[in-house]
Amino acid sequence: MKKFLAAVFSVSFLFTIGFCDEIVDKTLAIVNGEPLMSSDFDKILDPMIQQYRAMTPLTEQSDSEINKFKNQILEQKIEQMLLVQEAKKQKIKVPKREFEESLKQFTQRFSNDEEFQNELRKVGLSKAEFEKNLEEQLMVQKLLEKEIMNNVKKPSETEVRNLFDEVKTVMKGGKLNLSKEDEEFVNIIAKNTKRLISEQLRISQIYIKCDINASKVERDAAEGRVASVKSELAKGASFSETSEKYSEDSLLKQRKGDMGFVIRGDLDKRLEDKAFSLNVGEYTKEPIKTDSGYHFLRVTEKRASSSFDFETARNYLAGLLYEQNKRKLYDKWMSNLKAKANIKVNQVW
Repeated sequence: MKKFLAAVFSVSFLFTIGFCDEIVDKTLAIVNGEPLMSSDFDKILDPMIQQYRAMTPLTEQSDSEINKFKNQILEQKIEQMLLVQEAKKQKIKVPKREFEESLKQFTQRFSNDEEFQNELRKVGLSKAEFEKNLEEQLMVQKLLEKEIMNNVKKPSETEVRNLFDEVKTVMKGGKLNLSKEDEEFVNIIAKNTKRLISEQLRISQIYIKCDINASKVERDAAEGRVASVKSELAKGASFSETSEKYSEDSLLKQRKGDMGFVIRGDLDKRLEDKAFSLNVGEYTKEPIKTDSGYHFLRVTEKRASSSFDFETARNYLAGLLYEQNKRKLYDKWMSNLKAKANIKVNQVW
């Protein structure tokens, strides 16, 4: 999740400060006397939540995970404020030519200036405010180059080999004698690697809700909706459009039934067994009954399993180790920065 946050936060930061549109505003946090208002924070929160939902498997989008994600966004925003303050304290400057080149690169993402201006209006920003945010981000980049990037240690071949062996051990169910932080790092890599090399199915679903404790009236109504789904599919209706029409789950409706890629262990065993027996393009003519309701499944894509060997994984693992070294250095430096700061947080999800 941290990697995802880092990937989207830099652009979102450019659209952080805007006008209050007659909403109830409140102070989420105060960082060295500088307030973070909810109206400003929501401008980055909403699009990042949308991106998170789009990039995360449906099975991992619980309320608790969403709230955890919100708190991490808030923490990163506070850190961003500290970074800007520190860059100004160290009197870091951005050369005019460098600023203009960065501005040009950003605005070239839009087909014309009018489209760019329209985007600014959507988020309640003037061009001057946008340029101020851009300059501050460039200042922060220079600050991090000075304090972090110039001091990151590149991993040795031995370290890469050790990580490979540790990941293989975890994937086989073994235990490691590592620090909590390092063990979490290896576990995440092992989990992601297992997902990458395992057989994967991309699944679409039509879900009709019917709790195990539902009354007879509720069960009869659910079975009526199931019959409607079966009838429409039998007549050749699109599975995705049928899911959008009938699925009783807001995310499934929004994604037209697409659950993304799954591996064995992601789903209820009853759903998993049936899904992995289907060929690409096939769907369950009869729904699978679980304690929560009825599930029609369709396989839209399959990816075969692959092997995990050192030569193939070397560059991938070396890159992860380098990023870990960078993260450790940044965390230590940021911890010192926070220790000297006056931070008050008023909102936790």
